[in-house]
Amino acid sequence: MSTEELKPDREHALFTSEQRYRTLVETMGDGLSEIDENQVTTYANDMLCLMWGRSREEIIGKKVDQFLDDENKKILMDQLEKRRKGGRAPYEIVWVKKDGSRLHTIMTPTPYFDADGNFKGSFAVITDISKQKKEKDLLEQRVKERTIELENKTQSLEEVNTALRVLLKKREEDKTLLEERMLLNVRELVIPYIERMRESNLDDRQKGCLDIMESTLNDIVSPFLHRLSLRFLNLTPSEIQVANMVKFGKTTKEIAGILNLSDKTVEFYRKSMRKKIGITNQSVNLRTFLSSSK
Repeated sequence: MSTEELKPDREHALFTSEQRYRTLVETMGDGLSEIDENQVTTYANDMLCLMWGRSREEIIGKKVDQFLDDENKKILMDQLEKRRKGGRAPYEIVWVKKDGSRLHTIMTPTPYFDADGNFKGSFAVITDISKQKKEKDLLEQRVKERTIELENKTQSLEEVNTALRVLLKKREEDKTLLEERMLLNVRELVIPYIERMRESNLDDRQKGCLDIMESTLNDIVSPFLHRLSLRFLNLTPSEIQVANMVKFGKTTKEIAGILNLSDKTVEFYRKSMRKKIGITNQSVNLRTFLSSSK
């Protein structure tokens, strides 16, 4: 078969290939555009016309930046500089449609050059991401609203916690006040009468009952004695002074020397404190007891 006979077959194959390519380009689900080195649109497929809401005549021969606002024009200019250097990374850009609405897209560009390496323009596949963008914005709005809601709830919880802390503190103060009053009432209104009864002529049975009564009263008040400050234990100023030194481990001799008192006087104060505290007949160390008090 001669070369002349093969030529029609080649032309037919080329025509068929071009037709297949054109059909593919025109029916693809994304927009396809071509611009030259001066940003002038030289090609736009049907999908791009549909996406932009413009006819092919309104697009071809126009500079592509006229379909962008100022912010996105800057994005395009920056990207074109990258195309001139061979860059082809995808990027987001927002187009202004004919009706004024905005179209969020992802551009996937492919630059091309002449035989001398000069930039001659680029193709770009334009993918509509408006729906995804809207869903993303809606999700971000929901996240923002949820965050505000959680912050408000957190603030409310903090306010409740603050109120609870105040109430608990007040409750503790009321409890301490009640304990202090109870101790003072026992010491001032009950113990003196027990002491006066001891001075009367009591038989052994009566004395035993009196001892049980005093011991029971001491058992009642002893659980909160450690929580009371020394001034609520009905101690005199001198006894408080001695008590503070006992708390720091000072001996009777050392306390006597510091306060310029006799050893007997210090021992008297120690016995008086034990009696007032309610540990006269108990094997409780005075320093240990005082150290646990406020």
